[in-house]
Amino acid sequence: MAPHPSRDFVVLRTWKTDLPKGMCALLSLSVDHEEAPLMGGVRAIVMDSQYLIEPCGSGKSRLTHICRVDLKGHSPEWYNKGFGHLCAAEVAKIRNSFQPLIAEGPETKI
Repeated sequence: MAPHPSRDFVVLRTWKTDLPKGMCALLSLSVDHEEAPLMGGVRAIVMDSQYLIEPCGSGKSRLTHICRVDLKGHSPEWYNKGFGHLCAAEVAKIRNSFQPLIAEGPETKI
């Protein structure tokens, strides 16, 4: 795949933590801001991005991600081969933003 120009995003992001069953959501979308100069060759657009994080017990969570993004110029082949890696990197950043749980006692495989 041929290289593409670098991209930047200007997004408004918010957390919702008052959801039932201990769930939380991370929501974001692109905004126009006159004090945000173009940092890359292309300004990409996040039309909608929603992460829903549901606790599953034992310190684990289920993450559901729904997004609609225009990266301005990538081919369907690129999306099929590369977009999943970008999503995985974003999920890793979200995971790393949480403080690790301190377990009381030894962990079991029950």
